[in-house]
Amino acid sequence: MSLIDLHCHTLDRSDDSGIPINEYAALAADRGIDVVCITDHDQFWTPDELEIASGDSGIVLIPGSEINTDAGHVLCFGVTEYVFGFHRPEKLAAAVLAANGAAIYAHPYRRNLPPGQEPVSEEQFDSSIRSTLQNPLMSWVDALEVVNGRGTREQNQFSDQLALTAQMPGIGGSDSHKTDDFGHVATELFGEIRNVNDLIEALKEGDLRAVEIA
Repeated sequence: MSLIDLHCHTLDRSDDSGIPINEYAALAADRGIDVVCITDHDQFWTPDELEIASGDSGIVLIPGSEINTDAGHVLCFGVTEYVFGFHRPEKLAAAVLAANGAAIYAHPYRRNLPPGQEPVSEEQFDSSIRSTLQNPLMSWVDALEVVNGRGTREQNQFSDQLALTAQMPGIGGSDSHKTDDFGHVATELFGEIRNVNDLIEALKEGDLRAVEIA
């Protein structure tokens, strides 16, 4: 059994984060997380860089990226560099496929639930689910982020209901931008994740679940 945080940002390569890359291994060891995915905005780390950042901690740091598309944000694994045009979902989808990678629709409540109107009516909630099912990302991502560490309970309930309705796997990610964000949300899966290829295989198999950590 492994606990993995699939959605983390660094001070080094995300202009809205305050966590240096060299702090993540210690944070994970302290909070019981086995694997941390570094998913800076439209930026990429190499496995060698993250191996150095992990040191001898025993924590696995995996490279990914959170790509901003016209249809929403996507956590991508397997793709190793940003290419102009990734804002178009179809171009990003082709790149993930070509790389034999995997992708997750991050915080799908964004742009879909009316902002600042919680709680929304049951009618609005259901209508937003129906419209989000038509989002082009839904046709090719491997999983949905159903528990986002920075989302409200209603927002995460929306994402969870979306995954249930679409019959897609749901994962959890802290979306950490500061140290207090980290260690409260993760994804639980069977088996050992040693590198990005192991992660991609696990996401393709879908044998995982989002967890909230007390």
